[in-house]
Amino acid sequence: MNYDIVFHVDLNDSGILNVAVSNIANYFTAIEGQKAEVVLLVNGPAINLFKKEAVLPELYELQKKGLQIRVCRNAVNKFSLSQEMLMDGVEIVPAGIVELVRLQNEHFAYIKP
Repeated sequence: MNYDIVFHVDLNDSGILNVAVSNIANYFTAIEGQKAEVVLLVNGPAINLFKKEAVLPELYELQKKGLQIRVCRNAVNKFSLSQEMLMDGVEIVPAGIVELVRLQNEHFAYIKP
């Protein structure tokens, strides 16, 4: 079975991000010992939740478990941010929506909390 999954957050809403973080933590627990790529794709105004001064500490713990956080270059530019202003360990992709399509074409399950 393929356990690859992408969680998509696009709103500047800490409540939604908290749900995503909880879903991701639960997912890692449920598939423990299984091989999976777990991606949190961030675009739009949600990029503001990933500034160093605003980031949830739980995200760093999930990164240690293998969570990949990918953020949209278009959102970074739109909100006048830079890589240095974002939490450590994020990957900037050219366009969030294109990354979502690419991952879905690679059979990642899509979850939008």
